[in-house]
Amino acid sequence: MDRRKATWDGRSIFFLVVGTIVSTIVLLPVSIFSLVIPLIAVLLIIHQLLLRVIFRGPSKRSLPFSDSEWDIIQIQENGVDIYGYINYQSVKTDLVVFVHGWQSSSEKFTERIRMFKDRGLHTLAHDMRGHGIAPDTAEWTAGKVIQDLKTLLDSIDNSKVNKVHFYGHSLGGFICVGMHNDRHQGWWKDRYGTLMLESPMVAYSPIMEEMSSRFSILTPYLKRWALKGFNKIHPEVEGLQWEDIDMPAWGVPQVPTLLLQAKNDSRLGTYHYELLKEQDMDLHPHLIESLTHSKNRVNTERDEIIITWIEERLS
Repeated sequence: MDRRKATWDGRSIFFLVVGTIVSTIVLLPVSIFSLVIPLIAVLLIIHQLLLRVIFRGPSKRSLPFSDSEWDIIQIQENGVDIYGYINYQSVKTDLVVFVHGWQSSSEKFTERIRMFKDRGLHTLAHDMRGHGIAPDTAEWTAGKVIQDLKTLLDSIDNSKVNKVHFYGHSLGGFICVGMHNDRHQGWWKDRYGTLMLESPMVAYSPIMEEMSSRFSILTPYLKRWALKGFNKIHPEVEGLQWEDIDMPAWGVPQVPTLLLQAKNDSRLGTYHYELLKEQDMDLHPHLIESLTHSKNRVNTERDEIIITWIEERLS
């Protein structure tokens, strides 16, 4: 079994089931173990099923980004294909990096990407694992996506880039904020310009609470298993604790940050918005009544704020 995996594959579970059946038949009725072994096996299988829920990838995909003005970037790192879409301007200028949300794709950013491209900026969009045209991953974690994004950034021609700006929506905001942790470094960090967050997620705790709501009695165990699993998948993090996956330990951007928050966010509510406002950072918040969590490819109120931000903050 891969030492960097938290869950068992189907083959391992199959052999556990077969081994349990054989052991029970052989021992029955000779030993008390004929009852203990099936019980342990059932508990192990339940444990594995719950881990699979914690680290599962998206159950559906959005359409892939498709525009001839953007070139597809495909990089293979440690056997994983990483995908992005890049459009360079003819002159050296700033780069804007887009990170979409859960079960979304770069295609959902099409109109917003064009807003930046049409104003003379390089644009780069990343399809997270299991999204768009990117392949599925056995165990989905934000840590894997951050590493993929760093690899993607290392692949581009940064001699054409002045400053780098990031735009993250929902889960994409969690990725963008997490990249501000000191453990994540790269050329892009030395040239960081601004951060733009749209209805972002900035803490994992509420998500775990939601996931465990059906069996709340198991919540403490799920948290423990989630941490143990994440540390097994990402040994390089060296002992992640529960508070480390929420802001501020997850990351606190020390750059000008535009916050575009849906006033009636049916997916995340305003918890993350309020948490952001509590941080010591250069935050420019906007609570937008006409904006919803998603399905806002075009929103006049939001887009006017973005255009003003581009004109005042981006070259």
